[in-house]
Amino acid sequence: MKKNFITAFTFTSLFVGSFAFAADNAQECKKLQDDYNVIYASKGFCFKDPEAKAKFGNENCFTSKPKFSEKEQQKLDQIAERQKELKCK
Repeated sequence: MKKNFITAFTFTSLFVGSFAFAADNAQECKKLQDDYNVIYASKGFCFKDPEAKAKFGNENCFTSKPKFSEKEQQKLDQIAERQKELKCK
């Protein structure tokens, strides 16, 4: 009986743990996308994505092809790489 309890507890813990891991990934993916969009918004990017448009607005946008500094581009590349690692979207 004790062995069955331990087995059931282990599987339950793994199952619940995988949801917690997925939730953590989803939160990190959301934050990464927001960080990415902040850089674009700061350059006057006109968002087409409804969620980004609602969050950042297009009132002051003026470009669909923003130019980034080297440091900004490096940050965008780092974000994109982490999104890839996490399999965001």
